[in-house]
Amino acid sequence: FDTVYGGSWSDDGTRVSFGCSDNTLRVIDAASGEQVLYQGAHSDWVLDTVFSKDSTHLISVSRDRSMKLTEVATQRFVDNITSITPGALKGGLMTVDVHPTKDHVVIGGADGVPKVYQIYRTKDRKIGDDFNLVRAFGGLPGRIFDVDFNADGSRFAAGSSADGAGEVRV
Repeated sequence: FDTVYGGSWSDDGTRVSFGCSDNTLRVIDAASGEQVLYQGAHSDWVLDTVFSKDSTHLISVSRDRSMKLTEVATQRFVDNITSITPGALKGGLMTVDVHPTKDHVVIGGADGVPKVYQIYRTKDRKIGDDFNLVRAFGGLPGRIFDVDFNADGSRFAAGSSADGAGEVRV
């Protein structure tokens, strides 16, 4: 009943995901408009969403400083992809994009640092770890508002803004 953010198409073009300012993540059937997923694991606005390569999972980022993984078929929250350690992430996450050939995503947010994460955890979670982090890149001025992989996944672009000026880095 309010603002929606970060729409994303499934790989087969039959579903659309989006985040909401009521802290939820949703998926609708594109043909009928019927809601087929409702997930409320975030504790603040969900600002962007992206389906995994095969659309079996949905990745969402939020002002709550987390990136979450949801299984689409069951609507089940699987795990936080990012660290769950308080203070590990500096500011809310605003944007996410999935790699076209790997199970990786790139994220950006309030700290201005683009980061690449693997989507699926392959070892037990421990408080204080950020195991899924593949690489953090140099910071951009201000907040990152958008990230996008190129077609073969060899590069990504990140766009930021600070003090009335914008910057894009590849």
